[in-house]
Amino acid sequence: MAAVLTYDEIDFEAFKREKACKAKVRKASVFIEDLLAEFAPKPEGYRGATMRSSRMGSLIDFRPGEVTTWFGYNGHRKSMFLGQVMADLCRQGHKTLTASFEMDPWKTLARMARQVFGTYCPTNDQLKLISRWTDGRLWIFDHEGNVDADELMAVIRYANGLQITQVFIDSMQFVCASEEQLDAQSQFMTDLLGVCRETGVHAHLVAHCKKPIDENKPPSKYDIRGSSAISDKSHNIIGVWANQQKKARLLVNPHDMELRQEPDAQVQICKQRNGEFEGRLKFWVDENSFRFTDERTTQILPWDLFDSEQQEFSHA
Repeated sequence: MAAVLTYDEIDFEAFKREKACKAKVRKASVFIEDLLAEFAPKPEGYRGATMRSSRMGSLIDFRPGEVTTWFGYNGHRKSMFLGQVMADLCRQGHKTLTASFEMDPWKTLARMARQVFGTYCPTNDQLKLISRWTDGRLWIFDHEGNVDADELMAVIRYANGLQITQVFIDSMQFVCASEEQLDAQSQFMTDLLGVCRETGVHAHLVAHCKKPIDENKPPSKYDIRGSSAISDKSHNIIGVWANQQKKARLLVNPHDMELRQEPDAQVQICKQRNGEFEGRLKFWVDENSFRFTDERTTQILPWDLFDSEQQEFSHA
């Protein structure tokens, strides 16, 4: 008599897990095409997704499927710096989504307009121009306040369906509201890495720092508030620090030329898993436009939004 298997006797989940694991155990040789691509010379004119408006552009790419965590003290302009990164990526033709859970969409666009046109108050014509220019380049997740982690993963998958390749999440505290829920933060990072790897989207995650003992000293990745999994699991970790002491001293003596030579901000690439450079970069800030520059004497000019090179890139 044939043996009878009942439904209750079969551990379906165990077999599903076994099948999934077997599918992921592969011979090293199957990755030959990826290996060849890693060492192949880049096509002429190739440039990855990066911050081309500064020297940072030659030091780190925002690669497909990775997570970059940006951190800094409150009020140290990390969101402002990220706004320029985001505008730069849009300028290169990379479809970008921003999810800022504490800023109105029009505020995001207003700051971008100042940085792009290099002015305190863009004209109405410039504002209409940037509004047209963002079509097909920039999307905004119109939501303020806390968001469920699973919902955010769904937003990233939806963005991938729109061929969006860069997603900005500002900030983690609106996804994992309590910094004491370390397991929830670790799981969030695992889920974020998984969805980025699945879709090829690069996620830019803003994290905050612990309350500093001395705010005049730049933070390290060990100062990120919450679970160590945030820094451990991220592919890249970048800190943004503003020289607030310089700003305060210039209010007292605005003609101190020696003090003006000091940088206004420092950006530190603390970790770059798939790149070579790690180190600190100096930046100066034009207060009219909020634009970050490599040199104090850099002339602030409006970006050419529709130049032929960028147009060709965006429609390639």
